[in-house]
Amino acid sequence: MNFTNLTPYLRYPDGDAAVEWLTRVLGFGPARCARDENGAWYEGDLAAGDSKIAISGGGTAGNSYLIISVPDADAQYRKIIEAGVEVDEPQDKPYGPRTVSVTDPWGNVWDFWQGEAEF
Repeated sequence: MNFTNLTPYLRYPDGDAAVEWLTRVLGFGPARCARDENGAWYEGDLAAGDSKIAISGGGTAGNSYLIISVPDADAQYRKIIEAGVEVDEPQDKPYGPRTVSVTDPWGNVWDFWQGEAEF
């Protein structure tokens, strides 16, 4: 079987609030969505480079752990800090990548990797 893509699907209680935070703090976007009868985010996605993150509104948030490849972990760190979010400085992991990790307000961990794991 040939796989051509993988799209994480995340559930949030308020899709609009989640997408606003993910765009402002982490730099994802643009977003597109379908709205429910009250005008709230129902289903949609958020661009992440050449990939996308599917976002569901009106659900229960989970505790996902996502790894995102970036060319510069330090630049991603500065973006997060500039958005007013506290985050630990990037770290060089003993298994290879330089990483910066942030948890969104709903408990999902976003781990940005510069480089690949070497096992």
